[in-house]
Amino acid sequence: PLAAGVGIALPVHARRRTGVAPMNRAAGRLDVDLLVLGAGAAGMLGALRAADRGLRVALVDPHWSTPNNLAISGGLFPAAGSRLQAAAGVVDAPQRWLDDLRAFAGDSVNERIAAPVAHTLPRVVDFLLDRCGAPLAFLADVAAPGHAVPRFHCVSPPSGRALHDWLRQAVVRRDRVQVRADAVVDAVAREGSGVTLAWHDGQADGRIRAGAVLLAGGGFGGNVALLAEFLPAMAAALHIGSPTNDGSTLTLARGWGAALAGMDGYQGQGHTHPGGRTRLGMSLPLHGAILVDRHGRRFVREDVGPSALAAHVLACDGGLALEVFDAIAESAMGSHSAYGEARAAGRIEAADDLDALAAACGVPAHALRESVEAAAACARGERTDPLGRRDFARALQPPWRASWVTGALAHTQGGIVTDGEGRVLDAVGRPLPGVHAAGGCAAGLSGRGGDAYLPGNGLAQSFALAFAAADAVARR
Repeated sequence: PLAAGVGIALPVHARRRTGVAPMNRAAGRLDVDLLVLGAGAAGMLGALRAADRGLRVALVDPHWSTPNNLAISGGLFPAAGSRLQAAAGVVDAPQRWLDDLRAFAGDSVNERIAAPVAHTLPRVVDFLLDRCGAPLAFLADVAAPGHAVPRFHCVSPPSGRALHDWLRQAVVRRDRVQVRADAVVDAVAREGSGVTLAWHDGQADGRIRAGAVLLAGGGFGGNVALLAEFLPAMAAALHIGSPTNDGSTLTLARGWGAALAGMDGYQGQGHTHPGGRTRLGMSLPLHGAILVDRHGRRFVREDVGPSALAAHVLACDGGLALEVFDAIAESAMGSHSAYGEARAAGRIEAADDLDALAAACGVPAHALRESVEAAAACARGERTDPLGRRDFARALQPPWRASWVTGALAHTQGGIVTDGEGRVLDAVGRPLPGVHAAGGCAAGLSGRGGDAYLPGNGLAQSFALAFAAADAVARR
């Protein structure tokens, strides 16, 4: 702990070489308006917005050289009512997105932040376009479960890696943002309404004093102890999120008296390939795909959403399921970088008839044929699905495609309680002076297992809360 404050030691990480210019080491101390701890989606967007508002910013990330959740994600975020969406002829509004969220997640919606996030996201789009020159595009052909209309945005071409790399370049170029990359963070202490951070990197050490802090670290999906405490049902699941999700910033705020919420909420991924290196993406069921177990039998209504699907797939024999679709569905996945990577990795089986597909995948041909034919009858309105699926999109037809998938934990949704300006709140709802949070370490838009995660919630919260937090610090 540092003098006159409460300090929480953070995990130590080896220094790595980077191309980022170091901070001024002359006095070993840097006085700034805002300290941003973590350079993921929330940290980088918050730093850019704060600098644009005229603040001096220090961005510190002990995990700079390790791919974070943004880099390994699909990189898509919703912005209902953005000007790009309107230009594409899609009629939408923040309230419509809120209606979708509440219908999907029920009473688990984090109402402290839901409306502010919804109304801030179109402003984030304007900021990235007008103030940052981002190559942002609206993806009119990307549909997602739970969303009434297409509303996803990303840089072009769309991918989490591309969005991450663009944001990183923008941050490094910004004059008012000084980056401390791969430094070991020894302690962070609150001092009145400000904070002091102590760091070292093998060549130098120092302190950063700031008027406010934005905690923008990852969730706790990579922390076995926190998973056992808050999310035991997914403690043994394949974790496909970044190892930077160590819960350190959440633990830091918890030590300062911050309240936690939604700790049982998570984003699952039911379309992940064994090993976790690739996945199919979330949209195949919207184009008619079905899932069968090792015996060729359907076991779930496939339209439950990719997060809720994870637990159902994990419950299958061996924790595996075969996703079955066709060439028409495959052709609709053109804007999905995840599917393209899976196909390039050889994860997709192709066949002209179902018997050949069954042989290639090692499932009983008669059972697979019965499952596909029954689903086709449901799609034609000839029968009702006993599993409860209402929309099959259409009847699948040859040529066929299939891929083995498993369930995985992408990232946690619970975390530090904030208000709509990203201010961190204590157990009775009082703001901790000068402390803000956004991104994986902060409580997300909805909790309660994987069922309440509406696709896009993670980046929606990260961008909107970080944007609002930077504005709040600038106003103060």
